Amino acid sequence: MRGLLLLADGFEDTEALTTRDVLIRAGIEITTASITDRLEVESSFGVHVLADALLKLIFDTTPYDFLVLPGGGRGTRNLAESNLVAFYIDRFVKANKLVCAICAAPSILGKLGYLKNEKYTCFAGCNEGFAGDFTGNEVEVSGNFITARSMKYSIPFALTIIERLLEKEAAQKVDIGLMGKTPK
Repeated sequence: MRGLLLLADGFEDTEALTTRDVLIRAGIEITTASITDRLEVESSFGVHVLADALLKLIFDTTPYDFLVLPGGGRGTRNLAESNLVAFYIDRFVKANKLVCAICAAPSILGKLGYLKNEKYTCFAGCNEGFAGDFTGNEVEVSGNFITARSMKYSIPFALTIIERLLEKEAAQKVDIGLMGKTPK
């Protein structure tokens, strides 16, 4: 399994990096892609991260099984304002691939019209101005979308992605390891 995680200046640190970390622990390959013209991306709390690639240079999305959109106020605004990001989201949706968004980022999917027949969750107040069935749950799975409410749910979000892509047992094994226990 292979995923593409988009990074915009202002991305929420935990939502991007914890999600990436947990997915890697399950053996899932993650490519971080900067939506800017540079590999260095600054998080919402000033951490500078080097992305693996520039999104504009990833021409073939065929090798990727899923897309991840981390939130963060400024990060989500930057993702939402990018025509390139909208283009890539559309490619994943049309290919019936999994699209995962956390915190404020599900609002991007909603404003693009992808959540109108789906259940979803997101950060409080980020569900206005578009159709869909807002549940307010910690994590929501609906069709080919996984959404999560806030940074606090980064680990359950990532574990849900693992469960969807691999199997429940794989997610449970990673979760046990995260708790500092040895899988039986």
